[in-house]
Amino acid sequence: MQKNNKRIATRLDLVICVALAALVLVVCGLLLTLTELDAYTVVLLCAFGYLFLLFLYAAMRLGTESLSSGRRLHEAFDGELEKVIANLGQPAFLCDVSGRIQWCNRELVDLIGRHDLVLGAEVDDICSLDVSALTANEEGTLACIGDRLYRYEGIPVVAEGQDLWFVLFTDCTDYEQLRALHEAETVAVAYIVVDNIEELLQYVQDTYRSAANAVEDAVKNWVREMGGVLKLYEKDKYIAFFDVEHLKKCVTRRFDVLDSVRSVRVGDGMPVTVSIGVSAIGASLEEKEAAAQAALDMALQRGGDQAVVRSENGYDYFGGKTKAVQKRTNVRSRVVATELCSLMARTESVLIMGHRFGDFDSFGSAVGIARLAMMCGVRPHIVINTQDPNLAPCFEKLEEVEDYNDVFVGASVGMDLIRPDTLLIVVDVNNLDHVESPDIVRNVRDLAIIDHHRKTTEFPKEPLLAYIEPSASSASELVSEILEQHMFAKSLLKEEAELLLAGILLDTKQFTRNTGSRTFGAALFLRGEGAIPGESNDLFRADVNDLTKEARFHTNVLIYREKIAISYVDEGADASYRVVAAKAADKLLTVKGVYASFALVAIGNRIHISARSDGSINVQLILEALNGGGHYDVAGAQVEGESMQAVIVRLREAIDRYLDQ
Repeated sequence: MQKNNKRIATRLDLVICVALAALVLVVCGLLLTLTELDAYTVVLLCAFGYLFLLFLYAAMRLGTESLSSGRRLHEAFDGELEKVIANLGQPAFLCDVSGRIQWCNRELVDLIGRHDLVLGAEVDDICSLDVSALTANEEGTLACIGDRLYRYEGIPVVAEGQDLWFVLFTDCTDYEQLRALHEAETVAVAYIVVDNIEELLQYVQDTYRSAANAVEDAVKNWVREMGGVLKLYEKDKYIAFFDVEHLKKCVTRRFDVLDSVRSVRVGDGMPVTVSIGVSAIGASLEEKEAAAQAALDMALQRGGDQAVVRSENGYDYFGGKTKAVQKRTNVRSRVVATELCSLMARTESVLIMGHRFGDFDSFGSAVGIARLAMMCGVRPHIVINTQDPNLAPCFEKLEEVEDYNDVFVGASVGMDLIRPDTLLIVVDVNNLDHVESPDIVRNVRDLAIIDHHRKTTEFPKEPLLAYIEPSASSASELVSEILEQHMFAKSLLKEEAELLLAGILLDTKQFTRNTGSRTFGAALFLRGEGAIPGESNDLFRADVNDLTKEARFHTNVLIYREKIAISYVDEGADASYRVVAAKAADKLLTVKGVYASFALVAIGNRIHISARSDGSINVQLILEALNGGGHYDVAGAQVEGESMQAVIVRLREAIDRYLDQ
């Protein structure tokens, strides 16, 4: 509207100028006809006369606008307040809701240079201020006028029934420059830990030292470029201090020091990796150090080979390009087992819970923890969906076991079992929004977590025990090691051992992926406790209907970016399709040229995604963009309230970001 008004005013000026020119031409003709003046003199007189008329018109126009502007100020502010406003000593103007300036004071005119360049102009023509931001009234918003920075405040006023904004500017250029300088010189703290060098080179001492020196040189060069200080506080562990302005450069370069370290290779080409935790938040150096330590813990719990930056808004992640290397020891399992039993001994109520839409791993690990609780003299309860058809074979296996009568309960019953001293043990998941019942998590005081997935979010409440090992194949493997450290031989029931073994078989794809020496050690322990692999494998038998369902995925496959397979089922799917989707994703990896696969299925108003990789693509990082998580090569996500096509578009965008980086 205001732009149209300006066009109309401009056209009116043009019409008046043309009319004056026509009038001057008529006078010129009359002078030539009625007088004896020569043509040169007549033209010269008419030209001066035309210019004089234009000058008078401009003066009248400016006077009218100034008068109108004064009236507008008088209408908005009356009496002594009007005088105060007019002599503020700070730039100010009055504009309508569309952004057209109706009045301005002398200070603003002095900044711009000319009164006519301000009055009637658009707000965004004279400063970097969006009129819509006045309604939001956001604190700390800045506007630029010329080469100066100003904080502004908008005050709504009404004149002649019209809504107006009175905008007052405060010069803060010097303050903002000092603040920026202070922030740039604020110290950031970084912890740097070599992830796997000792495990890779424990048998080759000479090679170990040369590789360790190469890693140290890469880290030193990185810190030296930032003008920082690096100190070794323990073997292959460093702490660094540098200015925050350099941290911003690291973020822009996505912590390329990770690539520099990864270029150090040993043996048959295995890369050496580091984990970095960085923070600049906190008023004191002690607070920054604690935040940096928390960021490092997050990096390690996500599998290492990455940098995690702790900021006011949470965590930012960089790297994560290699798979986690197993580096757990029996000492850690024994410590966790002792601590867990100590927590159980102090309570009479233990609840155990896995993730929503449970699988064999969450079921088996929950059963293993339940057996440990029984050994500690506590009656446990496992919170689970007892009607889940995918877990029916597991319930059938324990049907005749007397110890598990009334152990399995639903979420509503679990809420009723909460006591002041209740200990909740969460297995096979560390994102507490994805557990079987988030309400139970919010209502218990004491919490313990045992999981093998990469950590994706900070815990809303600090757990008493957090045993998160992304290098483990499964939660069942971790629980088996805990049981091995704290139980006498032959203390597990055959059914319990077979369920734990089924959990390991599920997450390792029958020992073909994510396996290490500790995985086989856990399987050996379970075999010694009576587990029969054939009977564990019987839990995976599929009926003809499952084969038909899986075929629906294989008839709807898209190859994206020449290396990633995406398949989906959009209609007619029930809860059983979750497991079928995982099987379909596994099967797609057998296709030549496919390095990662994503199987999507719509169940109700939720889209379930199962992702698999051959190890060359980190599907966990891709699905984090869809609030998912998991492992480097096995991950999943759930998206609620969106259509299948919308989710596929988001998935493609996440794949593009990952591959392009």
